[in-house]
Amino acid sequence: MKEKVLQAKNVEVWTNTRTLEIVEENMVKAVRVMRLGEAMLNVQGIFIEIGYTPNSEFIDIVEKNKLNEIKVNARCETNAPGIFAAGDVTDVPEKQIIIAAGEGAKAALSAFSSLSKKR
Repeated sequence: MKEKVLQAKNVEVWTNTRTLEIVEENMVKAVRVMRLGEAMLNVQGIFIEIGYTPNSEFIDIVEKNKLNEIKVNARCETNAPGIFAAGDVTDVPEKQIIIAAGEGAKAALSAFSSLSKKR
């Protein structure tokens, strides 16, 4: 992904930059940033991307894929009984907040169902 972005002719990469403000007037108009001083970038939209590395090092009893994502089935169950996972740390495709939120709700319902059956 990084190489594709760096090769794109219509993309300017700014590193070591901090977003200070998103300027809008009914729609996104500009972004005020700090990079060796303040700058204002005129834009028509914003997409925030934080990276691809899942934070799954905290658990070692579940199966993970080569990207270190936790493998889950359609019910958000891992291979370890009683352990459910959801969100960007899993192998579910498309890492977006709305998908992660839905997967979190699904995992909670699956966990509740699992606990209810054990009574």
